[in-house]
Amino acid sequence: MSETDRTLIDTTRAHRERMLGALAHGPQATRRTVNTNVGRLLGSVILGAVICCACLGTSFVVNLLEDRKQQEAISAFQAAAAANPVQPGGTVVKDEATGFLLDQATGQYTDPRTGFVVDPATGYATDPAGKLIDTRIGWYIDPATGYYTNPTSGITVDPQTLTVVE
Repeated sequence: MSETDRTLIDTTRAHRERMLGALAHGPQATRRTVNTNVGRLLGSVILGAVICCACLGTSFVVNLLEDRKQQEAISAFQAAAAANPVQPGGTVVKDEATGFLLDQATGQYTDPRTGFVVDPATGYATDPAGKLIDTRIGWYIDPATGYYTNPTSGITVDPQTLTVVE
């Protein structure tokens, strides 16, 4: 086959592809008004912005819920610290020096809110699980750190700074 024949066949093939494209997709001027890569770039930028907004919104909501949980724990701590103890009765009298109930028959001090026996030297009671409880507020206390833990939610609070400890 000669070189001119090969050129004619390639030209005819290219012409047929163009005609088929024009028939299927319309004229060349309406098919490619803007480079397709620009559209892809804009689509990628918009998709990235939507993903960033979703991450930012999720982070904001999670942080808001965590702050609310910590504020509720601090409020519960303050409310428990300000709660009035149960009044004494019968043979049990309130010891004014410690604030505990003193059983005059046995000589034991008792926490008026929980009923646990209290060590008068430290003011802490021990629950049946062996954890120390600050009898004034009913929260668990870690004697090594001085941090208080809410027995219902498990959130730990530093009483000096009133912040939640992780």
